[in-house]
Amino acid sequence: LIIIFLGSNIIKILGWRIGALATPAVMSVVAIPFFVCTVVIGVDNPTVLHSATMIGTAMILLSRSSKYGLFDPTTQMAYIPLDEESKVKGKAAIDVLGSRVGKSGASLIQQGLVLLFGNIINASPMVMAIFYAVSVGWMMAASKLSVLYLAKTKEEKDSK
Repeated sequence: LIIIFLGSNIIKILGWRIGALATPAVMSVVAIPFFVCTVVIGVDNPTVLHSATMIGTAMILLSRSSKYGLFDPTTQMAYIPLDEESKVKGKAAIDVLGSRVGKSGASLIQQGLVLLFGNIINASPMVMAIFYAVSVGWMMAASKLSVLYLAKTKEEKDSK
């Protein structure tokens, strides 16, 4: 809740890059104890299963709040220095392709893992590998976009 209300101030103080990297970083850190429970220890024990469930719930809450409070504002800020045509085309491409293809692709991968491993618990080591590969890719993309965003905003400032 704090992140949602203070998100814009955090971005102002710490910068666009930190705001964009916060969500994948939070998700990656909070996922460590979750994957320790599910992959390393196993969820055969009811206590471990309960712990994994509680950690997973906290992970969802923290990742959603950082997404809505930090990542979404930085995403919208990335369009500001663009010309009108690029804004419209970029938003359409991201909203349609990024969102829908991402969600349907994730569902397809999850279904494939369930078919391959028999259930999602048995597939959890692969889920962990995919999760961290996507997180690293997300952070690399956000870092690259940060360089482009800062260059474009500097260029826009210098031209005024």
